This record gives sequence, C-alpha cells and structure tokens, in this order.
Amino acid sequence: MIPYQLTILSSGRNVLLIIGIIVVLFSASIIFMMIYDYRLYLANKWGKKYSFADFLKREQFYIYILLFFLLTIVGEVWMHSLN
Repeated sequence: MIPYQLTILSSGRNVLLIIGIIVVLFSASIIFMMIYDYRLYLANKWGKKYSFADFLKREQFYIYILLFFLLTIVGEVWMHSLN
C-alpha cells in the first residue's frame, strides 16, 4: 500500500512558489509593523519630523529580524539547490 502523498508539493516549482509567497507575506508584515511603530513614535513626539535616518535608527530591530529571515530562507533554498 502506497502512503498518501501531497500532489501540490510534487514539483520543485510549486515548493518555490509557496516559499516565495511566505517570504512576501512575512516581509510585508514586518514592513507594516515598522511603519506603524514609527508613526506611533512620531505621534507621541510633537516636535519630531519624519527623517529616514531616524526611521532606520528607531526600527533597526525589525530590520535585523527581516534580514535574518531573508538570509535564512535564501541560504536554505541555495543549499537545497546544490544537492
């Protein structure tokens, strides 16, 4: 008796599509959190104006999380493509 296999994961192209969708959704959610957090910061500081350098400085935690996630996914896909 053959065990049940998922047919959606039968080709590498479908797996890469699923991984791509997950990466896009996670990246979009992290970027949304960064913008939301910075807007809350500016709302509490009456005299502050938007500055890209200040945005990067304040939201570097989210940037590190996003970079770590992206590097992990790219590394895993690259390692599996070498096999």
